Amino acid sequence: MIRLATILWTLAVMIAGYAMFQVKYEVVRLEDRLAQLNHDIAATRDESRVLNAEWSLLSDPQRLDRLNQTYLHLTPVGTAQIGSIDHIPFRPGTASAPMLAKAAQ
Repeated sequence: MIRLATILWTLAVMIAGYAMFQVKYEVVRLEDRLAQLNHDIAATRDESRVLNAEWSLLSDPQRLDRLNQTYLHLTPVGTAQIGSIDHIPFRPGTASAPMLAKAAQ
């Protein structure tokens, strides 16, 4: 007759074996997930490098100057274009420029 200890040890070995297989498959699943994440990170870095290169090309000052001359015809702001504060109209109901001048004295 089989002793109780032999049955218990056999059962314990079977449970341990099952647990080992479960752990093994979980580790394999996690390793696959890690490899996928590393691949995604590398792809994102590559996309970021491409976008940075495109941004450098698009924001090149010589290119922007050519586009300005072709389409916008913008020129630097001259001192004649900048007015003085006396040319700014006041809102109705507020103090006028002569009143401000008197208040400043």
